[in-house]
Amino acid sequence: TNTGSDRNWTGHTLAQCNLYAFGRMAWCPSLTAKEVVREWVFATFEADETVLDLISEMILKSKDIYDSYTAPLGIGFMVNPHGHYGPGVEGYEFSKWGTYHRASNKAIGIDRTAKGTGYTAQYPDELREKFENLETCPEELLLFFHRIPYDYKLKSGKTLLQHIYNSRFNGAEGAEWLLKTWESLCEDIPNETFQSVHIRLKRQLDNACEWRDQVNTYFLRKTGIPDEKGRKIHE
Repeated sequence: TNTGSDRNWTGHTLAQCNLYAFGRMAWCPSLTAKEVVREWVFATFEADETVLDLISEMILKSKDIYDSYTAPLGIGFMVNPHGHYGPGVEGYEFSKWGTYHRASNKAIGIDRTAKGTGYTAQYPDELREKFENLETCPEELLLFFHRIPYDYKLKSGKTLLQHIYNSRFNGAEGAEWLLKTWESLCEDIPNETFQSVHIRLKRQLDNACEWRDQVNTYFLRKTGIPDEKGRKIHE
């Protein structure tokens, strides 16, 4: 929830929804994310329902957008040490505190199954078996539990490496969508709130583009395999 000394407690107005959700779901854990977000948005902003639905959609999509340009498939954090802000593809790779991805020119990820580090042994049998099996491991956790070659085909039919490229491009596009959607609401939101969120969404778009460029460049140089869509990646 990141409560602090900011006037709005959370530093980012839309992040107040997280604090609300924490308290609300402590009392009623059966609520869905969509229900909680809608409650908070409708209690916070005075606008017509179309506007409130758009704000709700922004919040509901925000986590997947962030994940897609920072850490898809459970690879873990590729951030600058200490501040944890901004991309550092190998920021913690050689630290004892690292989450590690151990990318080579052939594969990425860590085998945490019984054949690897044995990390999966801490789970109940049903989950352990699910995570250890490449076919049943949820794709959002794939690189946390398995070491995968770049030419491995995901359920989408795309190779792992192409997914890495696509997710970073998609994440930057998602951040741009967040910014443009918010800008479309400038007449419907009090100016102080609008400007505060606007500044942060502009910063997020800059960050997302930086993540896209640094991560994709890293893997292009590491593997020598280009993006199949021919999009610009700095070499």
